[in-house]
Amino acid sequence: MIVKCIDNNNCSTLTLDKEYPVIAEAPEYYVIFDDKNQETTCKKTRFTIIEDDYFTQKAKATITELNYQLENEFKDIKQFTIRKNSKGEIKEISVKFKYY
Repeated sequence: MIVKCIDNNNCSTLTLDKEYPVIAEAPEYYVIFDDKNQETTCKKTRFTIIEDDYFTQKAKATITELNYQLENEFKDIKQFTIRKNSKGEIKEISVKFKYY
């Protein structure tokens, strides 16, 4: 997980608006490497989440599955539709899989 510092009051080892990787997470605290490369425990309220591992893992799994389907002539896909906006940018891809 990657978080960005939004409050560095009374903490000289954090830089405002800098991103930090999270080493461990507790209900109210993050353990991060601070500016001096020291493990530091800080309250979650000091940070905003930039990248969440859960969603990253889900996205990677989806991409892996779609790559597999592409390489195997869409053998498990029943139907898929692509929705684009007025600029032609892809906004949504809907995939229906065959159930066996």
